Formats: sequence, structure tokens, C-alpha cells
Amino acid sequence: MRLLFLVDPPDRLDPGHDSSIALMRAAAARGHQVLMAEMRELSVRDGKVFARARAADPRSGFLGRGPAEVVDLDHVGLVLVRTDPPVDEDYLRATYLLDFAQRRGTPVCNSPDALRSTNEKLFALRFPELTPETVVSASAAELADAVGRWGRAVLKPTDAMGGRGVLLLEHGHPNLPGLIEVGTARGRRHVVLQRFVDDGTHSDRRVLVVDGEPVAALRRTAKAPDFRCNMAVGASATAVPLTETDRAICAVLRPELIGRGIAFAGVDLIRDRLIEVNITSPTGLREIDGGPADTVGRVADDVLRRLLAHAR
Repeated sequence: MRLLFLVDPPDRLDPGHDSSIALMRAAAARGHQVLMAEMRELSVRDGKVFARARAADPRSGFLGRGPAEVVDLDHVGLVLVRTDPPVDEDYLRATYLLDFAQRRGTPVCNSPDALRSTNEKLFALRFPELTPETVVSASAAELADAVGRWGRAVLKPTDAMGGRGVLLLEHGHPNLPGLIEVGTARGRRHVVLQRFVDDGTHSDRRVLVVDGEPVAALRRTAKAPDFRCNMAVGASATAVPLTETDRAICAVLRPELIGRGIAFAGVDLIRDRLIEVNITSPTGLREIDGGPADTVGRVADDVLRRLLAHAR
């Protein structure tokens, strides 16, 4: 089978960390032809979708530096969208092109419609019984009032990733008004404000979910004095067993994930609270598998196997 990975520019990919590369290695080990391209390299002619793609050769580190070929997505077995946010105008345009491929019968993971309509920071709010107390607002007064009631809160942009723009707010802190002003762009931008939750270890959990089923989990621990548990800002990561709480929360999410065409997701939890659901490019495979970057990981292979079965 030919597999097309839509990824960020190759020089941004880290073989020791990037889950896309882990999935590419697993695909190559299974004998599939692995191709990679960027979203901007998609095009449509006469209702058919094409991509200027390059072979992702294990011997070249999967960097796709060879000559490009124009690939007809009618002849691709599965397209895996692995491009990082923001979900901006360029990203959205690419999903509209992928609609054509999906309608012609090429499986796309995750569904282009889901990538457009499922905000990673807001989707969890569909399940208020699972989330911390949350306010979404651009109002400084409303946000400050919530911080006053809770004592501590986390402010997050609705369109960022990797901990970017995430702020810890504390009632009575002299910088509180300024932080809210910066976060909301002086009241012009909505933000997510959640009551601060701590499991006692300054950690959260990333649960990798395929077709609504949890397959592996990762504990991410903040690097002091930072409170953020994102690996992009230095948090450490360790594979951990799945828990009954993980399974119970995923069981609640499963119908909505499947209904939206979200085959692969990264569910973030603190204690028994759902924080967010990552669907654009869930990470953590390399950290869960461990070992040298050039090995084919058991979890990456299992995730790929499940995604291929889903595509069929």
C-alpha cells in the first residue's frame, strides 16, 4: 500500500521525538511505500487530488529529500494528516482539498471535516462532567472573577500547541490583570480558562486513542519551575500502564470520536479530569516506545496496524 504523510517541513522533524517518523518507520517495516508532502503541495485538477510527494526512505532518515513526484491520491491507500497547528486559513484550505480525495474513496486520517470542526482546546467542553471548571471568554472581568473564585487557574489560547501561550494565573498576584490582557489581546481574543488541577506530581497523562480505544499512555512531568507538562517546553515523559480511569473516559468519548471520523487522538488527563483532545498530530509514540530512534516501536506499529484496519 502507498501511504501519504502530510507533515510539517522535513527540517522541523526530530527523529528522536516525532511520532510521524515513528509511524513512517513502522509502515516501511511492514513493506508499505511511504510518501511525504506538505499541505501546501496538494492540488486539485478535474476533481482529483494530487500531491507533490517525496519518498520517505529509512536510509535517509525519512527526511524526504529526494526528487518529488506528482502522486494521484486515488492511488494512495491512506492519507495521514500530521501537520501541527495553528488551524489557520492555509490549513483549512488544505482540508477542503482533502475533502475531494475522501469523497473519491481515499481514506484520510483524521477526517478533514473533523480537523475543521473539532477545536482541540474546546472539544472537551462537550463533556462538562469530565472537565475541570472552565470559562471561555474574552472579558477580563469575567476571567478575573473566575480566578478569584478558584484561587489558581490555567489560561490557554484556543489555537496553539506545545504549551505556547499557556499561563498560570493566581488570585491576588500583581501581574494578573496584565497576563489576562496579554492572553486576550486586550479583550479581542477568546481564551480557555480552567481551574488549576494538580495530581501531586506536577504531571499529566497523554492517552493515545485509536478508533475510540486507548492503546497506550504516557506520563508527562513538568520541568521545574515551569508548570507546563508539554514535552515541547522540556517536560520529561515516561510510558505508564493504562488505568481504569483512562478506559472509562475514553469510553465516554468514543461515540463522538468515531462519529466525527477521528481515528487517532491524544487525550490529555490530570487525575480524573479531561483537559483536552489532540487530533491534528497526536504525539508521544517515540517516548512510549523508548529505545533508539531508528528502531520500529511496538506501540507505533500497533497504532499503524489499527489505522490501516480502520482505512479498509
